[in-house]
Amino acid sequence: ANKMKNIRLQIITLLLLILGINGFAQQDPMYTQYMYNPIVVNPAFAGSREVGVLTGVFRKQWVGINGSPTTSSISYNAPIRRYDFGVGATLLYDALGPTSQTSLFLDYSYQIRFDQKGTLSLGLKGGFNYFYINYSGLNSTDPDDDLDQLENESLFLPNFGVGAYYYTDKLYLGLSVPKLLRNSLEKKGNNLDHLNREEWHVFLMGGYIFKLSEVIDFKPSFISRYVMGSPLSIELTATFMLYDKIWLGAMYRVGDSFGGLINWQINPKLNVGYSYDLSNSEIKAYNKGSHEITLSYAFLRDNGKRILSPRFF
Repeated sequence: ANKMKNIRLQIITLLLLILGINGFAQQDPMYTQYMYNPIVVNPAFAGSREVGVLTGVFRKQWVGINGSPTTSSISYNAPIRRYDFGVGATLLYDALGPTSQTSLFLDYSYQIRFDQKGTLSLGLKGGFNYFYINYSGLNSTDPDDDLDQLENESLFLPNFGVGAYYYTDKLYLGLSVPKLLRNSLEKKGNNLDHLNREEWHVFLMGGYIFKLSEVIDFKPSFISRYVMGSPLSIELTATFMLYDKIWLGAMYRVGDSFGGLINWQINPKLNVGYSYDLSNSEIKAYNKGSHEITLSYAFLRDNGKRILSPRFF
């Protein structure tokens, strides 16, 4: 029994370490196009676009590595203008090797407006992760009766988080901790290793719009992630916006990867984006990069009111 428990601990630790190596110890999924859907990590974003927005994201990380992370999510958020607050929800599915997690979180934000110059939004997030390990999907080079006897496991992990988000027509700055409870990843709980529990992820993000001409805008942005016991990660993105229709950009994730992204505002309601990352770390020889696709739909009125442009935040 002790050997089987040790195997379980080793598998969980290994999977979290895989995510940690040059992935900034992420227990939660990471996105290159975070600036188009920040509600995934910051509940204070809910309602800030001033229209209802539905966003879907699909990400395949480290193509070519068997069992590499695959993430799909769908989010919706909208303002409740009469009461100066916003609401939102995110459904997410993330798979890595024999493990998967399904998450459902609801968001609430309250906006404090400052003389029409800027808005401070304070947010709460609450929901759960359903964590599942499929041991039958593991292959061993040597016969292992103990591994064959392991039963699939599942964990239901409720959690909640907080966030703050300040924005104007030209800038935004957000700080959040989307999960405050450090849930154990063992059914009976354990204190053997900090890698076997959910850790705080602290996100700081920001961006600013520079108007270069009548048809070109420039938006530098960043996101930093801190996970307890892991190095600070920083991702820098530079995006040029042409005619408020096409967005072309490049990103650099310090010490990990670099890539490019393109975003197309098809019409005032529909937007589609694509990004491609290349590893710049020890695993670069073993994968063919990461792909990410975003699709969003804004629920505008029939009067044709367009999306707040050129913000996209």
